Amino acid sequence: MTQGQTLLMESPRPQLLQSRYFPTDNVMDVFDSKKVMLDFDNGDLQSGAFFAKGYGDGNKTTYYSEVCEPPRIAESDIIDAGDRDRVLFEQLCRAQGNVTPSHADALNDLLRIKAGRCADRVQRGIERLCSMLLQKNALALQYKSSPSASSNDVTVDVQYFNDNTTGAAADGGKNPQVYESKAWGGADATPYDDVCAMCRKLVQNGGNAVDLLMSPQMWGHLIADITKKMGNGMPQINYTIINSGDKGGLYDEDILDAQHVGSANFGGYVLNLIVYSGAYTKIEKDKEVFTPYLPENFVCVIAPNVGHTLCGAVNKASVGAFVNGGDAALVRHTGKFIVTKYFDFANEQVSVRCESLPLPAPHRRWGWVTKTDATTPVGS
Repeated sequence: MTQGQTLLMESPRPQLLQSRYFPTDNVMDVFDSKKVMLDFDNGDLQSGAFFAKGYGDGNKTTYYSEVCEPPRIAESDIIDAGDRDRVLFEQLCRAQGNVTPSHADALNDLLRIKAGRCADRVQRGIERLCSMLLQKNALALQYKSSPSASSNDVTVDVQYFNDNTTGAAADGGKNPQVYESKAWGGADATPYDDVCAMCRKLVQNGGNAVDLLMSPQMWGHLIADITKKMGNGMPQINYTIINSGDKGGLYDEDILDAQHVGSANFGGYVLNLIVYSGAYTKIEKDKEVFTPYLPENFVCVIAPNVGHTLCGAVNKASVGAFVNGGDAALVRHTGKFIVTKYFDFANEQVSVRCESLPLPAPHRRWGWVTKTDATTPVGS
């Protein structure tokens, strides 16, 4: 016997990548019963739930072979008689006092604590997915036609190219939203000039260069290059550093996830300088390892408000193709989490599951330009 109760839970601390570049709004979900869910397990994307066939409009006979939404991120946690949960529950019971024989309030407090921890993990999962979008300029979803299907997984790739064609062949295998350059930190690297070129590339293709998002390592290389150029007699580069750190260099331990460190003029384009050091943890050989969402060499010039929820129909007649139905197929969503608690009376367990509402994804081309080293395959 299983009983469920669903609650809405606000995000405790919205992160930069999801809240700034992938905004949300309040419009009703028109595909309410057909979801694709991705679970994060030890930091890896996993295909989770499955979506069923159904009608798009109950008043019409229009039939979708499959309907999909953006992925959801979900985390589960079981409350059992283990030592950690038992000790925490006993502490909460003592806080409630002995006047509550059932200790129901203490159990609810325990559930809220566990749900909050799940929500934190969900938020980190959203961050990782958004950073993957910025890195790869693409989003791949895997799904099955039914829960029992095992051999017919299909990857739905959503990519953004400079013309009306799709697929890797559209640009000779290269994504046009990637700018190749020498690896920053080398003797012949030109970080400042590279950012200027990235701004021009974005603006020439209809974007609006506003923010420069980078890893702490790239920020150190950039500020060192600006200082060097000015020392060699180059005209003054206008920039303002809010938190200078070590000569403007910031490292992982110096900032919390994301920080607006200042602004600078790149060939006439004034960009906000944003350093992001968010990381997720996983256990390797009984040790907790921190893995950053953004690689060390990540640099990205971004036009803000580039994100909207992505939704469309997957037609089995063209397996692997993503059909975008235009603006009518875009479904906005709220930025809340759904927290569900289940009671398993047979095993005397209580579990808490926290999942996001459908996640956002880019909705237009040329929302950003990323950088890659010339020696590194584009899009890798």
